[in-house]
Amino acid sequence: MKNELFQGTIDHTGIVVPNLSEAVTFFTEVLNFEILFQAPPMKFEDDRLKQSFGVHEKAYVEGAAFLQYGGKKIELVQWADPEQNGGPKPADIGTAHLAISVTDLKMAYTYFENTPGVSVRVFSPIGFFYITSPWGLEIQIVGAEQSK
Repeated sequence: MKNELFQGTIDHTGIVVPNLSEAVTFFTEVLNFEILFQAPPMKFEDDRLKQSFGVHEKAYVEGAAFLQYGGKKIELVQWADPEQNGGPKPADIGTAHLAISVTDLKMAYTYFENTPGVSVRVFSPIGFFYITSPWGLEIQIVGAEQSK
């Protein structure tokens, strides 16, 4: 029996970034995302962020932005947290990546090879490649024909 609660869709994917301004610039200028809105910092005297997000009691949100690409939304969040670390490696459990489709995979490969701060990996034998953003986010680039 199918659970009646889950008849919706994925609303967005959240990504923690070290510098919100730089991340928004990367997503809009390099990846052609559109800004939907930006949220102000969230800092409270009580522990409501710890209760809501499971972060350190002194953590706070320095800012957030919602962007979209092809009608799909992402949230970029910059946290200040005394326990924050640099993030997992690609094969670590819990690691995620963002995958976006492009109209011309070979042209996209050349584009990213010439984009400062972006690391580009070789083509996969099954038709995609990965880039790494300047702060370490793994992004899979897929041809539009493969993403159907």
